[in-house]
Amino acid sequence: MGDEENPDEKAYTILKYLEDGQKIQEHNSRNYTGRADVKYANNDTYSGDFKDGLREGNGTYTYHKEEGGEETANIPNNQYQGEWLVNKKHGIGTMIYGAIGEYFGRFENGKRHGEGVFKYKKSGNVYSGSWKYGVKHGYGEFIFNDTKMKIAGNWENGKINHGKWIFPNGTYFEGPFVNNYPQGEGVWHFINGNVVKGNFKQSPKEGEGDVAEEEGAPPAFIVTWTTNPEVADPTRELYKDEPTLELPPDEEEKKDEEKKDDEKKEEEKKEEEKKDDAVQEGEEGNEE
Repeated sequence: MGDEENPDEKAYTILKYLEDGQKIQEHNSRNYTGRADVKYANNDTYSGDFKDGLREGNGTYTYHKEEGGEETANIPNNQYQGEWLVNKKHGIGTMIYGAIGEYFGRFENGKRHGEGVFKYKKSGNVYSGSWKYGVKHGYGEFIFNDTKMKIAGNWENGKINHGKWIFPNGTYFEGPFVNNYPQGEGVWHFINGNVVKGNFKQSPKEGEGDVAEEEGAPPAFIVTWTTNPEVADPTRELYKDEPTLELPPDEEEKKDEEKKDDEKKEEEKKEEEKKDDAVQEGEEGNEE
């Protein structure tokens, strides 16, 4: 994918830029130190610094693209621009992977190594973090362009093994990951301060292979969340810090019925008292 430069050095042309301003075209870079433009036998090109006949310093290497019709016509060539050491990408540079995306960051011995950012072309997703000899390794953050969700944490050999799944509103899951998806015991942290513990379980999607659209992307999985029994009733979590607890609908109805019964009894009591008063007034009138 453009990480190695091994052109046939038996037959290529090199245009050397001499210190006195002259240009000399030759067919090898042996022992040459200075700037030069090179076209290799495989049609790759390099324009940049040489030291003792090797690419070293700053330079741009463009990889030849095989003709493939309309499918590849609008895909740019793979190209590296940056620092070199002993014929290898080494230091800070930018690598354009024509059909996949673009990386900017550190290289070592020809590989992405150290801190760097990879933006994937088709999806717009971005990984920013640590790399080790070409794969994500160490702390890193992967941002999904369409949802703005993010997974952040510790990566090993291209996959995250523990970290956070963060939503745009600040809610996040923290726990272990497998295949770049949550797996196992973890904790949800909500923006209102509530915490819910539970378990994620994975199962592969039927009918879908393991061919990843993006380098380092996971195969297709379905993840299922199960809340732990001690917090299975969400009202226990949602209202645990409130001064008054909202009652379930059936309890509210029961309370309303009891209130209506009390009001009815009070009205009946008042009616009885009125009748008693009327009877007493009648008796007093008869006595007169």
